[in-house]
Amino acid sequence: MNTRPLTVVSLTLVVLLLLLAGCSVPSAAPSQSAAPSAAGGGGSVEERDVITDTDTYAGAVIYADIEGMLGAIPQPPDGTTLGFVAKAYENEFWRAVKDGVEAQIEELAASGMDVKADVRAAQGESDEQGQAALMDDMVNKQYDAIIASPISDGNLVPPTEKAHGQGIPVVNAIGGFSSAMDVYVGPKHYMSGELAAQWIAEKLGPDGGEVAVIMGLPKESAARGRTKGFGDWLEQNAPNVQLVDVQNADWDRTKAKDVMDTLLKKHPNLKAIYANNDTMAMGALEAVKSAGLLGSVLVVGNDGTSEALKSVKDGELSATVNIYPDFGGKIAVDIALRALAGQQLPRVIYTSQAIIDPTNVDLPAEEVIGWTGLTFAQ
Repeated sequence: MNTRPLTVVSLTLVVLLLLLAGCSVPSAAPSQSAAPSAAGGGGSVEERDVITDTDTYAGAVIYADIEGMLGAIPQPPDGTTLGFVAKAYENEFWRAVKDGVEAQIEELAASGMDVKADVRAAQGESDEQGQAALMDDMVNKQYDAIIASPISDGNLVPPTEKAHGQGIPVVNAIGGFSSAMDVYVGPKHYMSGELAAQWIAEKLGPDGGEVAVIMGLPKESAARGRTKGFGDWLEQNAPNVQLVDVQNADWDRTKAKDVMDTLLKKHPNLKAIYANNDTMAMGALEAVKSAGLLGSVLVVGNDGTSEALKSVKDGELSATVNIYPDFGGKIAVDIALRALAGQQLPRVIYTSQAIIDPTNVDLPAEEVIGWTGLTFAQ
């Protein structure tokens, strides 16, 4: 088995990110043309690149490079109001993003800046119309900039176009990708799947075995990217590890438990499962425990929720790909303020992620990703 060294992607590892991106297998979608223009004032969507996939966009940069490219963040005008519309707070991941946004706003207030944020979410992770209504309300209230994590590729296109008509920049943060928005800020989802696949392959060793994926909502880009990255990496690097099944559970814990019950019966030799998020991983873990297979079947999640990290510490969940949702919220505030100031931002900005297992679960997140906070112009 030809594996690459286990990878931790931090804000400062520029070269490593480029090497991994260059290792994507030929079956990945072709890159879009690089033209790193962007937000600032919510210009016409037609004037910007048409991006179909953030994972393959050639003009992408990593967040660590933004300050070097653009300098410190311009001071926002007094009375600035940001909107943030998340998916659903029933999922702890989105509560963590919310906490990050609110914590950053509190830090700005403590430093004397008059910036406020209206932070809301849909009723559930399939409530596309409800989420669109929330964003539409923020546009009607003429917020200065809006951060949004779309439930699907298209559900927030109408309110985004409405925002652009009023000169309001829209930052696409962390979740599903919407090409209508000005700039995407979040993890490279394809790489999340690669990290999970590599970790599982190394744990299974020379014997390999059968593995499966529990996928999120198929219409959402994060689910597709993570699943494809996982399968492609195994195909290219680990021929002794067979991906025998992919079943979707729509980001839902109960559905994931039911799917895992079925997978264990259908594939009695299953050695590992990769769930596209930690909520589904915890559901899969319940099924594994009920079947008396804890320790025999690896369960790897994605996101880095506190429940998942505690489960890793407790020796139950095998690992999770941590995409640091709280720091993602802070970074989204940074990019929203830059967009509001009219800076020409890259269309795609990758944030940090790292595989977390019992060997590094106790390390501070700031140490793992090299976080130092936001820097504002004087």
